[in-house]
Formats: sequence, C-alpha cells, structure tokens
Amino acid sequence: INIPTLDTELRSDGIFVIKLYSFSANSASLFRDALKKFSDSSSDKLILDLRGNPGGYLDSAVDITSWFLPSGKTVVTEDYGDGKKPEIFRSKGYNIFNDKLKLVILIDGGSASASEIVAGALHDQGIAKLVGAQSFGKGSVQEPIKVTPDTLLKITVAKWLTPNGNLIEKKGLTPDYPVEITRKDLDAKKDPQMNKAVEILLGN
Repeated sequence: INIPTLDTELRSDGIFVIKLYSFSANSASLFRDALKKFSDSSSDKLILDLRGNPGGYLDSAVDITSWFLPSGKTVVTEDYGDGKKPEIFRSKGYNIFNDKLKLVILIDGGSASASEIVAGALHDQGIAKLVGAQSFGKGSVQEPIKVTPDTLLKITVAKWLTPNGNLIEKKGLTPDYPVEITRKDLDAKKDPQMNKAVEILLGN
C-alpha cells in the first residue's frame, strides 16, 4: 500500500490546505515544496491537517515548525527530570511568513508524537489555532538498551513539553475549538472539523 506523505489543495474559497500524513525522512523537503505552492497561490490562509498523523522524526517536526517561527524560539523541550539538564529544540528561523498569515491546525485522537510537537509549538507561540479533538498524548523519549544479542529493552528517559511547559505524554493537546466527527458525518461525507477551520479563517 503506497501511502502519500503529503497532499495539497487550493480551495475555491482561497484557503490553502496541507495534509501531512507522517513525519518521515522526506517530510521536511516535501513540506518546503508545499509551502512554495502556498506562497505562489497568493493566499494568506492556511490549514495544516495533522489528523491521523502518528508522528515520526523529531528533526522533521523541528524543521517544519521552523518555517513559522523566528530563530531561537522554543519548539519542544525534552525534560529528563532531576537527573539531567533539559534539552531545548529551537526554531532554525526560516520564518518566511509575516503577521498576515492566518493558520489553523486540525488535530484529532490520531495526531501523536511529532504532530503534537508541531501543533503544540505553533499554538503556544501564538501562530496557530487548534481545531478538532484531543490529540493522542504520545510525548515520551525512549532509549533502547541491548539486553541480549536478540533482545532490546526500551526505557523512557525523558518527556516532551510544549513551549509553555505543558506535558504531551498521556494528556495530549486540547483544541481551541473542539469539534467531533460522528458516524453520521462520515456516512454523509461531511467534515465539520474542516468546516470549522474554514469558518475561522474566513471570519478573521
């Protein structure tokens, strides 16, 4: 089964949508290409759809977030507790957007790990509004330890915190605008979460 990494769409109402399915090794370069399409569209309204995105590479999450934040702004903190100094991952400062950008990020129970890092960072830094359902809550850093030649033991050594210090693990992100999708919506091919995001962007 060939699952795409990313899809883009310029809607008839002028809103540009980037649907990111995973944070794979090539996600950062594909996202850069998608942002170029967004820039060429002359739209200032962007929806980043991270629903069902289980995450992936931390580096990809930091790189993607860096397009929206000035250099040095916190993306995520790895908190090791009392035993080790926290490690802070900061924006690389690509920051190509001005204050006119209107950004909404869609999340749901399938948005986890790197998805929560990106959504949490852009939300806490005041760049994006979150729409949808509570995210999964996968925010632990695990280290593999070799036990025998054939077995590994994974130990949780740190937990991820959003820029405002909110714990991702087992809590997830709470959307600014909670919108559930029912079975009836799915059967009718309706997407109330996307509709809410569009409403917010067109209303501003």
